[in-house]
Amino acid sequence: MPQGTDLRARVERGRAVLTPHPHRGDLIAAGAVPLALGVLLLNVRMNATWGDGVFLVLDALACALVLGMGLLAPLEGERPRSYQQVLLLAGQLLGFVMLLRLAQVLGVEDPLMEAGTRTWIFLVVASGSAWIARTRRSAVCTLVAGLAGLVFLLSFVGWVFSPEGPATVRWLLLASAVAFVLAALARRDRERRESVYLIDAAGVTIVVLGLSFLGALFTVLGFIGAPTGAPGSGWKLVLLAAGLGLIAYASVDRESEPAYLGTFVLLLFVVYAGIPGAGGASLWFWPLALLLIGGAAVAAGLRPRRELPPEPPGPGVRRGEPPTEPLPGPGAGGLWASRPTSDRDDA
Repeated sequence: MPQGTDLRARVERGRAVLTPHPHRGDLIAAGAVPLALGVLLLNVRMNATWGDGVFLVLDALACALVLGMGLLAPLEGERPRSYQQVLLLAGQLLGFVMLLRLAQVLGVEDPLMEAGTRTWIFLVVASGSAWIARTRRSAVCTLVAGLAGLVFLLSFVGWVFSPEGPATVRWLLLASAVAFVLAALARRDRERRESVYLIDAAGVTIVVLGLSFLGALFTVLGFIGAPTGAPGSGWKLVLLAAGLGLIAYASVDRESEPAYLGTFVLLLFVVYAGIPGAGGASLWFWPLALLLIGGAAVAAGLRPRRELPPEPPGPGVRRGEPPTEPLPGPGAGGLWASRPTSDRDDA
């Protein structure tokens, strides 16, 4: 047997071994979750004992096993089943940890705090998730790709341009949220689940934007600025509009995740708008505006209604004439006739 044919046969046997059978998919996914958690726990507990190269090999093998099973699992319908989604997500998480260990092997002490390293890591994650979302029809991977792409954008701008203060990052977050919404609207009719997850990505982006005024988030991500104090009126308006928009979308399309995100965004708005101004607490501007707008909308909904006019008669019926109904006629042919209901016999 030629060497190439023998190699292909071995590859096919390996694929067959790693391909989950649909009837055992749930069991395999239930085992993959504690397996992935065990690998992550080893990375945390044995970090000071084992070398980075050992962790890199361990994480790579675990990622190849879990993610490989998720990619090889056959699609039984238009969308992957739940066990396939679990394998894909767990495999991508292990792959992310593997990339962090790879950066450490290359000499980076803290990959997430170094802007350049963070940039290429999240570029790989975003590209891989987008490829999986497209080839495996996994809608949740669209969310992973969107959020990873957002971190890549922020890291790239921070690495290349080194902006001073958080203003640039906030504008990038706002622009990214708008881009997510436009992409979701463009795919709403063709790919409903992807559209919903893109709205979720926009909601998460707005949450990050709102939390940026607390200051701690920028320290975690490496964006050192001075985000102290409440946001200005413009940013408060952004939070208010985004929160209401997320809740409105959830109500129209009957999706729960955007409602949760919108509620959290509105709570952030209440916290920021509730801070008294320099002149002390007053009804101006946000409390008075919200009370007037909300009261006007409720009053418009409760205004007296006028009865609708009667429906127009059907074709062939004159106004004022009694309605007719079909009556069975004689004969086996099932002939039908009609006559006014007012002339109907009582017998």
